[in-house]
Amino acid sequence: MRVTEMPVDFADTERASSDVHGGTLAAVASVISQMDEAGKAEWSPTYIMTADDAPAVTVTVKTKITMPRWSEYGTACQAEKGEWDRFFAALETHEQGHIDLVRQHLGGIDEQMAGQSSDGAKQLWVSALQDLQSASDSYDADTDHGRNQGTVIDVSVGTQPSSG
Repeated sequence: MRVTEMPVDFADTERASSDVHGGTLAAVASVISQMDEAGKAEWSPTYIMTADDAPAVTVTVKTKITMPRWSEYGTACQAEKGEWDRFFAALETHEQGHIDLVRQHLGGIDEQMAGQSSDGAKQLWVSALQDLQSASDSYDADTDHGRNQGTVIDVSVGTQPSSG
């Protein structure tokens, strides 16, 4: 009997936010600089293996991106809002890069594991997760945790003297 393969189920990425407070862009940048991470990408992959003659594997991968939300954004000047929006987009691009790595490293893992013994499948799974974590760590090292992708807030935008 042939088992129909199901591709890895990548659930839609959950979006969450974490409030940061500051009356000015400089104040909120200071708060963010004290945080371990301004944004965060997380993944929680699981698998289920059938125990019949031709073992099949079902893999589900849930992902989540948590981004900062500037609580006082609405009262900021337009220049500060523009800089926050630029920073936010750069940070979101960086975090999405982590999610892209999850898809690259776990896409097709079900096919590699199918037909393996339970121990063989587990070894493949553990190896894939270790490779994913290494790739994610390398990505952060290569991008300086997104800093060289534009995730540094330019606090001078709100302090520019107006001409007139």
